[in-house]
Amino acid sequence: MPNQAGDRVAGRVERGVYVVEAVGDIDSDNGDSFAALWDEAAASGLDLTVVDLSRVDFGDSGLLNALLSGRARHLREDRAFVIAGPLSSAVVRLFSITGTQEHFTFAESLGRALE
Repeated sequence: MPNQAGDRVAGRVERGVYVVEAVGDIDSDNGDSFAALWDEAAASGLDLTVVDLSRVDFGDSGLLNALLSGRARHLREDRAFVIAGPLSSAVVRLFSITGTQEHFTFAESLGRALE
């Protein structure tokens, strides 16, 4: 059973990878949920965290801040951090207009990220 952390984000271990799944509209109200999941990912001892954004309809600066924080933490801990799609046009636009797309590694799907 997935570990719930907030209403719209959850974490679980799948095929030896820590997977964070986000659903719906993600904003600054979800920041604490992501922070708890980054702690859980670190505690898992796994080398890779995949953030599945395929079911996110909208994300604002709160989502971007959570992802940047997660990425920075993973880099400090020498663990990989991948964002899985397919991404909605609103999420693509968030990365595009903020110029942050180049800071992340993307996979076209969760399945691809888990390969």
